[in-house]
Amino acid sequence: MSFINSCSGCHTPYFPHSFVVMFNAHIEVIPCKVCGDKSSGVHYGVITCEGCKGFFRRSQAGPVNYQCPRTKNCVIDRVNRNRCQYCRLQKCLALGMSRDAVKFGRMSKKQRERVESEANFHKQNRLNGITEPLPFPNGTQITNNNFYPGLTPHHQYQYANGYVAYPASGLPNNFVTQVPQEGSTYSAEAIQQTIIKTEELDPELLAKAIADAHARTCTYTPDQLEKMKEQPPATEIVETLKGMPREKLWMQIAQKLTDTVQNIIEFAKMVPGFMNLLQDDQIMLLKGGSFEIALLRLTRAYDPQTNSVVFGDQYITLDAFGALDDEELPIMQQMFEFAKDVISMNLSESELAMICTFVLVDSRRPGVKDAASVLKLSERVELALKQEVVKTHQDEEEFLNKLLEKMPVLRELSLKHVLILNRFKQQNPGVDFPALHKELFSTDGLEMA
Repeated sequence: MSFINSCSGCHTPYFPHSFVVMFNAHIEVIPCKVCGDKSSGVHYGVITCEGCKGFFRRSQAGPVNYQCPRTKNCVIDRVNRNRCQYCRLQKCLALGMSRDAVKFGRMSKKQRERVESEANFHKQNRLNGITEPLPFPNGTQITNNNFYPGLTPHHQYQYANGYVAYPASGLPNNFVTQVPQEGSTYSAEAIQQTIIKTEELDPELLAKAIADAHARTCTYTPDQLEKMKEQPPATEIVETLKGMPREKLWMQIAQKLTDTVQNIIEFAKMVPGFMNLLQDDQIMLLKGGSFEIALLRLTRAYDPQTNSVVFGDQYITLDAFGALDDEELPIMQQMFEFAKDVISMNLSESELAMICTFVLVDSRRPGVKDAASVLKLSERVELALKQEVVKTHQDEEEFLNKLLEKMPVLRELSLKHVLILNRFKQQNPGVDFPALHKELFSTDGLEMA
């Protein structure tokens, strides 16, 4: 039985009543393809929730001029779906949402079987107590059907910022790890047999997933940063910042840091296994590690040769921050000295992503409740980090030791940041920092280990 026409009063194809009851029972267990929220049916040709259905309808009502505030790769999930209309619409279109799908939509027997298989997969997951989507080993985003021949959108599941494949025939009793070879492709049948639990994720595949999460949540790519270095010095911006009152300069810096931390939170959510930790532990890990990760990411945006840093969309020299006082400037200089030291180690983007994750999942953070689970994830990350380092460094043990020696310095700088921030707040009680900034940066949970 297939769609026979479309209902003019709604946005789902029309079914005979008996089929609607049966088919909707399957669809209801499948999350929204756009944001992962609970779906309500097929809307504009794609299984979505009511929110994404309404958003797409409004976007098609007339001319729209959505703009992405970042780099057109924003995370679209239940939490972030309203933050970037541009990326949300692009995801809707990439999944195949279309007004034409309402008018001409039909579903073949094979398509119905795929939907039923997907529904059975989610039902089986619930029976097995699995509430999070399980990542396909390579963690690669699937934006079309060319990467895996025969794979349709019904075989895809949203995981963080991309799509990952999962079995179409339900959850097998035994999880099987299959490591894909470089450049290889998989048929839908092969994918049906390829699924792994997070805790069984192969170190190499874990490293790839983390590197992918890192790339998606950095504001600029390495190529973009190199092009920005070629631009003339932003002397006007430097002079403007120099002339700013200290309080206003603090707010400028706080806003940039908050934007960075938002990216770090999105990165953490994409790290395999992080969302499986206790929610309270996720908060404590982010509270304790977000500034340290921001300092590590600073190494991408700092140019030691010109002593300049990306501020906004261009490099500016550090003398622009001269309005900071005699206690604040030395700490800022220490942070950039740390960045220079790390830059001298020539970390690859993948290695930087791995060390950021290692810093994130630190079971010794104050306030962590289930330290055993955090430690288990940390050990897997450390193993993946070691295997990643082997690829580019002959004496990987010496390199790792040198890298790990920097962790106490990182922790100390994070603590100094909090102390000087609290000092500034005491001196300027009327200054209102961004909500996320206030939530994360306090002395709670950031004492020296």
